[in-house]
Amino acid sequence: MDAIVDGVRLHYTQEGQGSDLFLVHGLGGTLHDWDACVPELARHHRVTRWDARGFGQSEKPAGPYSPQLFARDLAGVFRACGLTRAHVAGISMGGVIAQRFALDFPDLVEGLVLVSTSSEVGAQAHAAWEKTATIIEERGFSISTAAAQRAFSPGFVQSRPDLLQEMTERTARNDPHAYAAAARAIGNYNWTEDLRRLQAPTLILQGREDALTPPGGSIKMSRVLPHARLLMVPDCGHALTQEKPDVFVSTTLAFLAGVDFCRASATV
Repeated sequence: MDAIVDGVRLHYTQEGQGSDLFLVHGLGGTLHDWDACVPELARHHRVTRWDARGFGQSEKPAGPYSPQLFARDLAGVFRACGLTRAHVAGISMGGVIAQRFALDFPDLVEGLVLVSTSSEVGAQAHAAWEKTATIIEERGFSISTAAAQRAFSPGFVQSRPDLLQEMTERTARNDPHAYAAAARAIGNYNWTEDLRRLQAPTLILQGREDALTPPGGSIKMSRVLPHARLLMVPDCGHALTQEKPDVFVSTTLAFLAGVDFCRASATV
């Protein structure tokens, strides 16, 4: 299915029954990044997932992109789907988008699940993102698996070389200019203090061995979000939903069941 949002075609899918859950993928990914998790999630929720602008089967207009732009896109897909309120889960870039969406459209968010993400980017990281974006624009993607290795814990890298190769090939299929525009969008933001105003219950999942988004960012978010729970996952890197899909699914389902129960109790 496709939605037209501000003249841009955005691809999405829906499956399952229950309270609504919207899944937001990370940089270089697509809605298929959630394939291992969706079957069980869809037993309890109506799951909507999309290809963000610039990725997958969605259109890839020229940049610049921004977290605010991605959030407006997400709100447009909500409208196209007929969603009035939903749980939103995002990993990495998807977590950045989910935060911005909750800040800009709080009435649409029932609960938040933030995975392998942060609420700010420092000067050094910003410079690194800009350098990465420029290199990809000029040279395209590397065929080396070195970048993919950084997304996982060392033990997982040794046990699943096939997944590293798959991730490398999948990343290389991206449009370089759209990827660079998205990289710049998530390489320059800081809204940590703004998170204090969010009232949505929030689950934060963080791999202890995450080399791309170190655990300190999740700790910082947990301290400012008024209704947050933080789970540090041992022996896990950045790509938590691929490295530990069972952990993601079980903790997310338990958390969302609690949110839904409290909402239902409040209406009785």
